[in-house]
Amino acid sequence: MIGFIVNPASGNGRGSKVWKQLEEVLRNRKISYRVQLTTGKHDAEQFAMDWSNETSEVTTIVAVGGDGTIHEAANGIYKANTVNPAHHPKPLGYIPAGSGNDYARGHGIPLEPLLALEVVLSPSLSIRQIDLIKINHRIAVSSIGVGLDGRIARVTNQASYKKLFNQLGLGGLSYVLSLVRVLLSYRTCSATLSIDNKRIKATKVWLIATANIPFYGGGMRICPQADPADGLAELCVVSAIHRAELLRVFPQVYKGTHIHHKGITFYQGRTIQIDAERPLDIHMDGEMAGTTPVTLEILPAILSIIV
Repeated sequence: MIGFIVNPASGNGRGSKVWKQLEEVLRNRKISYRVQLTTGKHDAEQFAMDWSNETSEVTTIVAVGGDGTIHEAANGIYKANTVNPAHHPKPLGYIPAGSGNDYARGHGIPLEPLLALEVVLSPSLSIRQIDLIKINHRIAVSSIGVGLDGRIARVTNQASYKKLFNQLGLGGLSYVLSLVRVLLSYRTCSATLSIDNKRIKATKVWLIATANIPFYGGGMRICPQADPADGLAELCVVSAIHRAELLRVFPQVYKGTHIHHKGITFYQGRTIQIDAERPLDIHMDGEMAGTTPVTLEILPAILSIIV
């Protein structure tokens, strides 16, 4: 049986509309399912934990919402599997109904909800084992941002214009507007990275993005070579670039052509430590996750997903 975890508030109410479409299809096809609607933070995580229990009749868990919803659902499954590592993990599916939907892009899941539902309902279900990025007791499925993008995530989540852009179906523009706002006053600083015990010092650091998939921020290819099943995290460090130059280079991120800029460096690793001369904001899949210093760890092939 499929268990749907639905965030009706995602995408400024788009989640509720999407669920009505999905439910009509499920009823017309007489498909057995269970549904839980979230009403607050961490609800999706708890529902996923409950359904991950071996005694639950749910055999497949599907998140319906934005990147924050899939983030919570994945954390719930991860926690349940950590508590009881012996039981058979249940696969996680996804129906995009948010503003960014980077997880869907990164795994080739259709952005159209009804097409994404067909992936979940397919008789020849395709299951893939993917890596996760761990900070303390939580995991990210897509990306972790430190510095400028951490601050942008904070501003975007608090911004009134996010709601407007979501209503217009232009959720990705929230990130762009927040970038312009934050960039005007943001101060760079020096940072030290330790990647698999290799120490790297960087000056005038704007951001450090650690990615499991190529996309973040609503369609930007921040780490074009990121592979969620290679056992490695892909890091993008942007440093020693003038403010105006950063603005000029920014549009290239959508095509992934920023990789050739001299101020942008890429690394790969399994364990990453990041420290800076002042505390820097951190986001996990767009959700705030404290400040530096921080240690990231790749957990290889630990989550089963439907693609």
